[in-house]
Amino acid sequence: MLKRLQKRKQDGFTIIEVLVVLAIAGIIMVIVFLAVPALQRSSRNNALNTSARNILAAVGNYVSVNGGNVPAAQAAAAPSGGSVTIGSSGNIETAKVDNGVATVQIDNGATPITTAAVVGTMQVVTGTKAACNTTSTALNGLSTASPRSFVVLFVAESGSGNILKCLGT
Repeated sequence: MLKRLQKRKQDGFTIIEVLVVLAIAGIIMVIVFLAVPALQRSSRNNALNTSARNILAAVGNYVSVNGGNVPAAQAAAAPSGGSVTIGSSGNIETAKVDNGVATVQIDNGATPITTAAVVGTMQVVTGTKAACNTTSTALNGLSTASPRSFVVLFVAESGSGNILKCLGT
């Protein structure tokens, strides 16, 4: 009997071994498919955050060069060539932005953008309404800022939909 067991050849895997390997591969695939969209969303949001900081810096430079005056209102415009122009003829600053930025507008914040806007929409709010709330997710809602204040409000993504982010001075 011992000789019969020793003679038996083992060519290949048992069905249990194959099922275990397939189960492990399936678990790894599920983890990857769940993680990739979150990583892509995080990457896009980081790029938008960097673009908003660049716009904030350009507005700050504009204010410094122009005697403390904030830029005049500009209608929403899509960035061209990876940059946004702040200001008008003669008095301009340029901010480098990511291609995920949809539009940039400059105004007094009378009608702030909402989460219904396209991801990448940015609004530079100037004047007395230019103050972020304590969670940096919207404008303060009060007219407590200086007339020379400015913030950038933009639409980003989250796992459950669009969110607002506010960056200010």
